Amino acid sequence: MISDRLLPYIKGSGVVGSLYLFLVGINGMSSAIKHMGGGFANAVLTTTSEPFVALFIGILATVLFQSSSTTTSLIVGMVSSGSLGLNGAIPMIMGANIGTTVTNTIVSVGHINRGREFQRALEASTVHDFFNLLSVAILFPLEQRFHMIQRSAESIATMMFGKIHSIQVLQGSSPIKVAIKSGSKVVEGISFGNDVVYLVLSVLLTFLMLYALVKLLRSLVLKKIEVFFDQYIFKTALRGFIFGILFTVMVQSSSITTSLVVPLAGAGVLNLRQIFPFTLGANVGTTVTALLAAITGTVSALIAAISHLIFNLFGILLIYPVPFLRDIPIRLAERIAAAAVNKKYLPVLYLGIVFVLIPLTVIILGGR
Repeated sequence: MISDRLLPYIKGSGVVGSLYLFLVGINGMSSAIKHMGGGFANAVLTTTSEPFVALFIGILATVLFQSSSTTTSLIVGMVSSGSLGLNGAIPMIMGANIGTTVTNTIVSVGHINRGREFQRALEASTVHDFFNLLSVAILFPLEQRFHMIQRSAESIATMMFGKIHSIQVLQGSSPIKVAIKSGSKVVEGISFGNDVVYLVLSVLLTFLMLYALVKLLRSLVLKKIEVFFDQYIFKTALRGFIFGILFTVMVQSSSITTSLVVPLAGAGVLNLRQIFPFTLGANVGTTVTALLAAITGTVSALIAAISHLIFNLFGILLIYPVPFLRDIPIRLAERIAAAAVNKKYLPVLYLGIVFVLIPLTVIILGGR
């Protein structure tokens, strides 16, 4: 028999293993969707540079790529080659911020049959959506009128470019990202190169590990886990924000970072107000990949990449310090989650309309 002393360590190891496989599943899910929609997403990105349409192109392309880092890196490359102007690139980058939130909402559906747990998980996932939507709703019209993001980025890029244009930056992957990708490759190998099978296996792995994580977290002394997160990671909003940046830089994916907190919210380890600043940190952390991609490109490419960072910082500085504005994403997340407990179809309807139907309609009508 396993002694009572060893049991917590075994369960703790189970949490780490389940968490790793959970992240492998999310990465595999993103990769499979990217394989299936990548070609179409590339075509969408070159549809138009008209600012309003470009905003929705950024949303749809990121939904298909399942990575705002991929979308913004491509946008930076297009700006560097001269095939896309800054007038279209900056709205696309804003749209990419919205599109990247789909993955964590999909992950929350894994809790769908568990009432209050599902409600907490959906709150944690959609608060990121609503913050990014609010940020775009405020900053997009201001940018079109005053171009403050572009002008700020131009000033910074002009100062930086002379110093860094000759530097070759090594864009190495972090050990965490390498480990997650290696696990995803194993799942992809089992699927025999079939993207649909790869997607199904990744979704099954994600949901199975989600279930295991919540069970293990609950079986460990929940109060002790809460104390650990309260004291070391989410003690203050600033600390949660910094950890959100650091983890996203390490894995180079805000989707993975924000999906990570969904099972913790579902298990009751974290509350919505603790998670909110962490997701804002993920927004800032995800800009690093595009900045690295731009450093060896043209000054215009650097402006586009810096615009992504400035947009996220402006959004945080405008919304988070103002209690009324800060509460809007939280209240909207709480309302949609409360409604979804009784109307299980609501998350799917929400994802389909906001992230696919509306962007597609705008792009098709705008392309005429």
